[in-house]
Amino acid sequence: MHRLSLFVATLALWSCAVEPAHKIPSNQAVADYVTVAQLEEIDSIRKGNSDSWQYLNPRYVIYRGSRDSYLIAFRDECAETSNNTWIPADYIHDHRNFRAGEDTIRGCIIEKIYELSKAQRHELRQIGGTPR
Repeated sequence: MHRLSLFVATLALWSCAVEPAHKIPSNQAVADYVTVAQLEEIDSIRKGNSDSWQYLNPRYVIYRGSRDSYLIAFRDECAETSNNTWIPADYIHDHRNFRAGEDTIRGCIIEKIYELSKAQRHELRQIGGTPR
């Protein structure tokens, strides 16, 4: 019984010391990446039927179209994006495009849009330990 208690205590201490497999990158870490990688800011992106997003944190998501990827920065934190992958825009200036400063996703205003290469998309996921 003593060995079992010792094993459980050791396991509990070890689990506290190990980082979680998925950590959410801070807003500052993503903002720093945007600066260092010199991501190109664009005004709008073409919307498609099979588009999705990947949550990075309450301020940023990676938007994936059929061919291209983009980093979307919201004006304020947007908790509504954490459990959604479908892109229902609330307000669309033009039903074929998302425009920075004009359109919203789940009530959150899109402040900036950055083009991402496949490598940049992968690097952004690594900042937070997000799987593929």
